Amino acid sequence: MIQDNKIVDIAIIGAGPGGMASAIEAKQAGIENIVVIDKAPHHNDMIHKFYKKGKRVDKDWMGIKFEFTGNVTFDECSKEEYIAQMDTKLQNAAVLDHFEYNHEIVRVEKGEDGLFSIVFATDGIPETFESMKARNVILSVGRMGKPNKPRYKFPKELKKVLNFNLSKVQDGEHVMVVGGGDTAGEYAYGLVEMEGMEDCVVTLNYRKAEITRMNPINTEMCNKYLDNGKMINKMGVDVESVEEGTERAIKVNFTDGSTGEYDRAVYALGGTTPKDILVNSGVQTGEWDVPIFNENTFETNVEGLYTIGDVVTDQGSIALAFNHAGDAVKDIASKLK
Repeated sequence: MIQDNKIVDIAIIGAGPGGMASAIEAKQAGIENIVVIDKAPHHNDMIHKFYKKGKRVDKDWMGIKFEFTGNVTFDECSKEEYIAQMDTKLQNAAVLDHFEYNHEIVRVEKGEDGLFSIVFATDGIPETFESMKARNVILSVGRMGKPNKPRYKFPKELKKVLNFNLSKVQDGEHVMVVGGGDTAGEYAYGLVEMEGMEDCVVTLNYRKAEITRMNPINTEMCNKYLDNGKMINKMGVDVESVEEGTERAIKVNFTDGSTGEYDRAVYALGGTTPKDILVNSGVQTGEWDVPIFNENTFETNVEGLYTIGDVVTDQGSIALAFNHAGDAVKDIASKLK
């Protein structure tokens, strides 16, 4: 753990691509006094969780090409090779001992002394890390928060097919995705487009009849597949209960009296979102809960607090997150001189 009363030059919140790149950029800029904090037990948790074995990791996103502008790059490759590349880069930069895992951030607070304090929960036990302060903070938190569980009970015999991500989905399954936010949308149309999942049948269930909570890109993609029939529309109705099915693993009972059978249900019902962290930290947000920030430096309205990666863009490119990290650290380094 971090030494008591130590003040770091940069506290990096999140150990995904943006946070990891920030640590390497800081090291190359001569900033040694940093810490990286993440709620997961390892870096690049989203790659670990949401990329199937052997899935290709690309630098581009949805056909949009990005070029690396910072010091951190990677070669497009499989999931396993990408993780190995990142391990090597972190080892070569000698920053691995600056990573602190299993800490979930609640907010960062800027004091009258101009320093930030980090408020977090460790292994689910809330506490205030008052002894650690930072001169600057980089928020590199993803859009996927911890999901909420539905109000109805999960039968024990069905828990293995009632999931909160796509990691267990198999090709050919009939999958119902439950939720109306960005995560649900990304799961649903992502599964439709996923290589090796061509025979999956995807149903989107949301209690409202229309999509209202997704960002414009996710709304467009989901409506596209709902309209052309590649995604089955089960919107405008809520789930009443789930039980064992006769033809498939799960029988779903809906509030309008209808039923459906599926091999798997994937729940994306929200939870702790980046907006919560941003608002609790005093960051102003605009349309679609995107923080207001300097597009050149990624500094927010809170001086010394930067936001990078997925939280500031709908374009989920790893290369873009790397580039954001380079720009933010460059600005911090210029001010620390």
